[in-house]
Amino acid sequence: MDRLQLVGIFVVVLVVVVLVIRKRAARPTTVPTRINPLQLGLDAQYGDTAVVAFSGPLCHACQEWGKELKAAGIPYRSVDVLQEASLAQAYAIKSTPVILVVERKSGNVLESFTDEPSAASVERVRGLVFV
Repeated sequence: MDRLQLVGIFVVVLVVVVLVIRKRAARPTTVPTRINPLQLGLDAQYGDTAVVAFSGPLCHACQEWGKELKAAGIPYRSVDVLQEASLAQAYAIKSTPVILVVERKSGNVLESFTDEPSAASVERVRGLVFV
């Protein structure tokens, strides 16, 4: 095999890898617009506006959300998508993190977050919870 063939094979493999990465990154995250607060165990201890964090055990961003919410004093209900798979399925959660800020009485999702936490996103959650 000569160098030109090796370069051609390398380019083809590189293009395939880039296309797979782009396709994975383009997957939309499903976020519910309404939840059943009773099904998730959101009682009065969570206040009028509750936070639900769907997370996975190997999700670094999920762990960071947990740390940031605790540090900000924001109570939240954590749903491990492996341990509580039926809840994840009920709300079509296919990737994590999914952080929902929910009006507890109606179940309406006021805002959702699917990325790593930032100071602005944590502050936004705080503003919605502690009005």
